[in-house]
Amino acid sequence: MANSSNGARTWAALLDPAPEVLSGLRHGRCVWAACGWSWDAVVIAPLQRGLEALDVLPLDLDGGHTVIADHARHELIVYIPCGTGAVLDGVQGVRVLGQGTDLLVPAGGYGTFVAAWLSGPHDTEAEDEQLIDPARLKAALLAVDTRHLAEAETIEHAFAE
Repeated sequence: MANSSNGARTWAALLDPAPEVLSGLRHGRCVWAACGWSWDAVVIAPLQRGLEALDVLPLDLDGGHTVIADHARHELIVYIPCGTGAVLDGVQGVRVLGQGTDLLVPAGGYGTFVAAWLSGPHDTEAEDEQLIDPARLKAALLAVDTRHLAEAETIEHAFAE
């Protein structure tokens, strides 16, 4: 269960998989999927930063948004509408996978350690609603980065005194 200190479910709490999930990842499988046809993918590093950005948006954990964790590379992968990734140009630690690229995606169950479902797509007719708006994602990532910078400056000033 992904809970914050106040009991609310959060994306950030999914950073470290539960033991039963880890066991499932050891025996899971994944497949290659072509990007750029139904969706593009955004890869965010590090994983914790991406999860915090999803909490900023806020995205419902059960909302059917496709969210994949690559625990080996410590990256988060989310789906966005095709051809919309240019808005993320210049955002550090982010890369967009579009047409001509493939992405390793979980195949059933949990997936694997390099491609694990945090939230899988729902079978609905409203596939566009499952895709994350890249402009909102950019704003959320910048908010997370700003907060982390402010925290670092506070710590730096505390040691300087």
